[in-house]
Parts: sequence; C-alpha cells; structure tokens
Amino acid sequence: MADLSALLDKEASAEIETVLSEAQSRASEIVAQATSEAEALLASRQRATQAQREATLVRARSAAQLEASSLRLKAQHAGVESVFAAAQEKIAALVQDRAAYAPVFEKLVKGVLAAAAGQQVEKIVVNPADRELAEKALEGAGVTPVVEASDDVRGGVRLLTGNRSVIESTLFGRLEALKGELASEVSTALFGAKAS
Repeated sequence: MADLSALLDKEASAEIETVLSEAQSRASEIVAQATSEAEALLASRQRATQAQREATLVRARSAAQLEASSLRLKAQHAGVESVFAAAQEKIAALVQDRAAYAPVFEKLVKGVLAAAAGQQVEKIVVNPADRELAEKALEGAGVTPVVEASDDVRGGVRLLTGNRSVIESTLFGRLEALKGELASEVSTALFGAKAS
C-alpha cells in the first residue's frame, strides 16, 4: 500500500507540476498580451497627444501670423493715412499762400472751362477767399459768368452749365479722387514691395 500511496503521490505531483506549468505558461501569455496591449495603448495615447500638441502649435502659429499681419496692415494703413493727411495740410498751406496759389487756381479755372467747352457757362462757384482770383482768371479767359461764393468749395472751382451740369475741380477733391489709386503706391514707397 505504501507503494500505491507513493505512486499516487508521484502521479498527483506530476499532474500538479503539469497544471502549474500550464498555469505559469498561460499567466506568461496573459502578462505578455497585457503588456503588449498596454504598450499599444500608451503608444496610441502618445501619438494622439503628439498630434494634439502639433495641432495646437499650428493653431498658435496661425493665430500669431494673423495677429502680425493685422498689426502690419494697421501700421501700413496708418502710414498711408498720415501721408494723405500731410498732403491735405500741404494743399491747405498752398491755398493760404495767395502768391503761390494764384497760378494753380487759374489752371483749375481753365481746366473746368475747357471741360465745359461748347456749353453755356452759367456760373462759377468758389470759396469766398478765391472770388477775386476767379474774377481775374475768368477775365483772362475772356468769359464773364456769374461768380458766386460758397464755403463748401475749397481749393478750387465748381462750374455750372446752362443745362445744369456740374464740373468741379478742387485740389482737395482731386486728392480724394486719387486716394484709392495712389494708396498702393504710397504703401509701396513707405514699406517696400512686400507691403502691396
């Protein structure tokens, strides 16, 4: 019986060893699979985090570039506006310098008379300060329309024809009319070719 007990112990030990070996093998497989899944999950999260980080950097760069462009455009606009403001000041100074303004004013009057060629000139409207200049210029041109003074005409002349057409030529009006056309050139002159 002792042999039977020893034999049963031996078989039980062998079966325990086999079950234990299979359990350890299965546990190793489970641990390896769990480790692999954990590494894959970690790698996936790292990729997602990296992608999110890169997307955030791209958004931040884009926002910074937009802000820089906005500031540059504002500076360019302010620079261009200051040039036109300075030009208006120069025109105002010219209008105040009667000796320098007289020949310019005469050209403006001749210009509106030429534009109205063939039409009856009913009246010329000028700033009250320019009335005498207008009368001299018209006399020199051999035309005698009514000269009317109005504060809303500055730095030039407005001509009304018999058929109610209006031809206006003022230094301030010409500057304003050319502003859109000249703004690009002024910007290029101030800030270089990249400004346009």
